[in-house]
Amino acid sequence: MRNVSDTYEAEDIFQEVGFRVIRSENKILDVKNIEAWLYRIASNTIIDYYRCKDRFTYVDDVDAMNIREYDFPEMDNYNSEAGSCLLKLTEFLPDPYKEALIESDYNGIKQNILGEKWGLSYSGAKNRVQRARKKLKETMLNCCEVKYDKRGNIIELVNKNDSEGKFTCINC
Repeated sequence: MRNVSDTYEAEDIFQEVGFRVIRSENKILDVKNIEAWLYRIASNTIIDYYRCKDRFTYVDDVDAMNIREYDFPEMDNYNSEAGSCLLKLTEFLPDPYKEALIESDYNGIKQNILGEKWGLSYSGAKNRVQRARKKLKETMLNCCEVKYDKRGNIIELVNKNDSEGKFTCINC
């Protein structure tokens, strides 16, 4: 209670200390000073609480917040456009790589089954699929400028030779 101002939070921390003690019960026999050991667990739990505290904002009344839909706009991305473009770009790959991508990524066939079908080991089939993905990425980057957000979503996709800045896969 002296380290945390909120009574409910202090109770939660106390409960977490209890859980940590129970999880460490096999170490109790090796501990020489139980009080110091418990104090260390409690202080580490309080430190963890303050590290995580800034991640959340607690609100007493959600309805009073007056949240409107346009406060959280949907992130526009071009993931679906890029997906359809990638499917078209597989036509420019050599046949073994085209088949590898379509069978594994589009049709969802497992790579070990594809290896048996192609007469390759699992690692050979895996390497073929990885090389095919790399070649497909190179093909797309030769055609288009791609920008990603921090989550990996495509936020900008423009043909390198398109002066209007509108996305179309026809130029590929």
